[in-house]
Amino acid sequence: MENKDFNPIIEAVVSIRNYATVASSNWSNIKKYGSVISNNIEKAYAIINNYSSEDTKKSWIDEMLKYANNLSQLQEIMNAAIHKIKNKKADRIFEDWNEYPKYVIAIEKNYSTLKNLGFKSAPENEKENWQKLWDEIITIHLRIKNEAEACSIQLKLIEDYKIEDIDELTDTILKHIPLTYSIKEANKYEEEYLEAYKAIKKEASQKKNLWDRFLDILAGGVQQTPAQRVMMQRWVDGEKGELH
Repeated sequence: MENKDFNPIIEAVVSIRNYATVASSNWSNIKKYGSVISNNIEKAYAIINNYSSEDTKKSWIDEMLKYANNLSQLQEIMNAAIHKIKNKKADRIFEDWNEYPKYVIAIEKNYSTLKNLGFKSAPENEKENWQKLWDEIITIHLRIKNEAEACSIQLKLIEDYKIEDIDELTDTILKHIPLTYSIKEANKYEEEYLEAYKAIKKEASQKKNLWDRFLDILAGGVQQTPAQRVMMQRWVDGEKGELH
């Protein structure tokens, strides 16, 4: 999203919605998403196996070994974090989680390499199929990143607040938030999003310290550019100032 089109309120509401919907699902979607990616990679390998040179096949296998290692590390980190969230354990909560971004970046590089290997060797009648497979892989990968972002928010909140208060905040968000619009559609429905935010803010700010902390976490979102982070933080600082 370009900075000139960046609306901190809409960005915040969409992030809030993502957090609440993922948290309320009890982190149940990650395995399902992983299975879709695994199935698509198997289909991609079938194309590689049918049409590629031996050198390309070897390159694919070498890259898949790197991918498998990165994926295993990432799964271990995610599972440990979700276990702590489900069991309401705040002890040493970020011990492993701080390694998470490193493995996400590594996996994205694996995907790029694997996609390029096949695109160069696939015949014309398979290129469209190849592109569709990887479009779906990247889409699902972004959903997993949303789940992980929500997981990160939950971990940061658990450090300082009672799980009952965090659950209450999640319920408040779900009660008011529009669930059917993506970030691309959000600008079309800006008025509805603003009304939702006002309703959430009014109810959630009764526990002001928790709400302030929640906004601060949103302002530091890992999927924002540095300039967008500055814009978000300025907006958050203004929001917090209104409540004093």
